[in-house]
Amino acid sequence: MKLKIALFSLITLLLSESAFAQSSSSSRYGLPNRKDFDKWSVGVHVGPNYFQADVEKNSQNNNSLKDLPFDLMYGAHVAYQFTHTTAIRLGGSLGKFSAESEEAIRSGAKEYLYQYESPIREVFLDFVFTSGNISFLKRNKKFHLLGSVGVGVFNFDGELKNIDPKVGASPSNPFVQVKTGNVAEGMMTLGLGFKYRLGKRFDAGVTYDFRKTFTDKVDGINKPTTESDNYSIINLNINYTFGKKNQQLEWVNPVEIVYNDMAELKDKMDLLSGDKDKDGVADIFDKDNSTPEGAKVYGDGTSVDTDGDGIPDHLDSDPYSTKGAKVDANGAEIDSDGDGVPDSRDLEPNTPKGSLVNFQGINIGENLGAGSSASATGWMPSIFFDTDKASIRANQQDRILVVARMLKKNDKLKLNVVGHTDTDAGESYNDKLGQRRADAVKDHLVKVYGIDGSRLTTESRGKKEQFAKGVKSMNRRVDFEVVK
Repeated sequence: MKLKIALFSLITLLLSESAFAQSSSSSRYGLPNRKDFDKWSVGVHVGPNYFQADVEKNSQNNNSLKDLPFDLMYGAHVAYQFTHTTAIRLGGSLGKFSAESEEAIRSGAKEYLYQYESPIREVFLDFVFTSGNISFLKRNKKFHLLGSVGVGVFNFDGELKNIDPKVGASPSNPFVQVKTGNVAEGMMTLGLGFKYRLGKRFDAGVTYDFRKTFTDKVDGINKPTTESDNYSIINLNINYTFGKKNQQLEWVNPVEIVYNDMAELKDKMDLLSGDKDKDGVADIFDKDNSTPEGAKVYGDGTSVDTDGDGIPDHLDSDPYSTKGAKVDANGAEIDSDGDGVPDSRDLEPNTPKGSLVNFQGINIGENLGAGSSASATGWMPSIFFDTDKASIRANQQDRILVVARMLKKNDKLKLNVVGHTDTDAGESYNDKLGQRRADAVKDHLVKVYGIDGSRLTTESRGKKEQFAKGVKSMNRRVDFEVVK
């Protein structure tokens, strides 16, 4: 299983490298274009070097910096990031090698078997590979593991001194002292380490850098039992990326971008298939994801508002109010004088409270005074009912109040309460339903407002008088007729 994952990672990495190498392909397939990133960086490095040769730094009393078991090296480098995981780096370092060994301490004076010191200068060119951009399970955008391999040249001018003349080539100590002078030799570089991103421009890291040389003469001693004098450095690196793009190519993972695109596509698919408010409109097209279940909506998911009064139908007590009419918070038209005729249809919007008016809001009460022999017919506010119901809705009780007030102001006024239904169901059933509605309104007037029941008659016309054709809700009502 691990082998399959490794092979898949390698194939994907090679494909992504190829996409980066061809800017036209990268833009065509949605991968990042390397032209959009900064690729040049400079840096400094410093750290202890450890000389691995025939001579050793083996002081017995580390009381000063010169007695430490290492010497410092420092330098600078410049790098070019030509893909998101690989870079080429040119650098140089300065430092020194030193070693000494004590033979004995006599009469308070030290006698050394040898002392060695040499300046060291190196120039190297290597390839740097970072692994952070091929993580498939978890992507850390600030931490990279890295490795490097390359070649270089180093220069040394060593001096071996104070060597005990008694020590020389022998079967027990076979070495030959050689004079090196100022010499330049080739080497191979290897490195392992990590780096951490500090910001858009800076990163820092630690690496272990090994220098494999091809000579055994660096320390002035040539032993047939050893192959070469090598050295290693533990470097602290600080790097700065420069350019106008303000984005570092090294910290971009093209595979992550593919994953992000897939996640974005999944989110869009969820929006296409999801319907949070259960209104039948997919979330991606739904402009109102909070409509209650069962509410009628338009194609964009917003609630239907038949009369355009700003109150959606599922909250509108009168969903068929006159276009442009002023309404209250419940969608009912404003009736300033309380005569039961909304202002949008009231020809006399300032009639005294309790006046009997016709369907246009015109006061007709003077024709019905005490002792009047005239008979007249007027229309008071209709009382509307839910489908197949005869119970009075709370938002219709204020309309019955208007009728009760008229009856109290006109003690000779008598009304015929007429129940109506829509066209659903049969005629016999609707006649009974209309009668129940008329009786419910009469009972409300008698029990709540104390109206004398003898002034009220009731009848049902069922579905015989369809006042609003095609609008069933307007036919489920009770009307009032003035009688002599």
